[in-house]
Amino acid sequence: MDDADAGALRQFISFARMSGLDLDAILDDELRAIAASAAHAERVPAHAIVDMLQICAAVAGRPDLGVAFAQWGNIRGYGPLSLLWDHCPTMADAIRVNARFGDLESRAVTSTLDRDGDEVAIRHVLLVPARYGGTQFIESIMLLSTRLGRLILGENWSPLRAEFQHSAPGDYRIHRQLFRCPLEYGAERSAVVVSRDDIRRPTPHGNAHLLAFLEQHLESVRRAMPVDFVGQVDQMIAANLASGEASIARIAMLLRVSRRTLQRSLEQKGTNFSERLDAARRRVVDDYFRTEKRPNLTLLAYRLGYSDASAASRFLRTHMDIGVRQFAARQQDSGAVPRP
Repeated sequence: MDDADAGALRQFISFARMSGLDLDAILDDELRAIAASAAHAERVPAHAIVDMLQICAAVAGRPDLGVAFAQWGNIRGYGPLSLLWDHCPTMADAIRVNARFGDLESRAVTSTLDRDGDEVAIRHVLLVPARYGGTQFIESIMLLSTRLGRLILGENWSPLRAEFQHSAPGDYRIHRQLFRCPLEYGAERSAVVVSRDDIRRPTPHGNAHLLAFLEQHLESVRRAMPVDFVGQVDQMIAANLASGEASIARIAMLLRVSRRTLQRSLEQKGTNFSERLDAARRRVVDDYFRTEKRPNLTLLAYRLGYSDASAASRFLRTHMDIGVRQFAARQQDSGAVPRP
């Protein structure tokens, strides 16, 4: 199940109330019911906060809503994973525990590292279908990563730059104020780029022994949760899709199982690797056409893990039964909430 700890949603509901957003008027019946359940639920559907952020940003005309929420929120008030952050001796430790226990916080997103010389990019990939697009959620996660860096390295720290796959909003002055670094829109990834030295630099406030103790506790929590093998496969595919490494051999290696075991385990759940790969690509296509004003087939091909635009065009025709021009027009005319 694609679920998330309810802590972030509870924080967003409080933020919306403080910001004057009438969620009862803005949200549909499903999202209103999820918001109502967050007061007493431990877990909520992972897509809920993704959809709420996007639709509220559009209705309120607030292209900065995601980052404003991430800045406003209590960094220790999310799920159990946030309790570890205070004790991380380095940013590398924070990245490691996020990768290890991120699914306990939310299965809506996964994070991976791209290393290039003296730079390390903390790349964020949306894992769940987003009815209205996921740009606000991704921006909020990226600013939360930046705030985490400041928690460890000091409030004056900033990333080298922030890269966003989506186009720039009409006004991103608030983004510049909060990230305090160069911003690049229309990039090949959504990532917070930091220096390798900053990743390794120790903080005097970390506590490696307490961190290890808390990790053991979270591992016991993980073992008590049902194993979602299909979700693990989806997460690995999404994280490796744009790099062109989402092959069955690669995913099996990352999950430490054989190709045969991976395929057999998926078949026991009524699916197979090809279906998971196609589903991941459909999510990318849906999000791309909901958020891009001027779709570029070559860029879309890269995000789908293809080496040329013709392969992306074939995917659209074969799996979505429509050409790229018609698909873009249909998305614009579908009545979906517009990108703020």
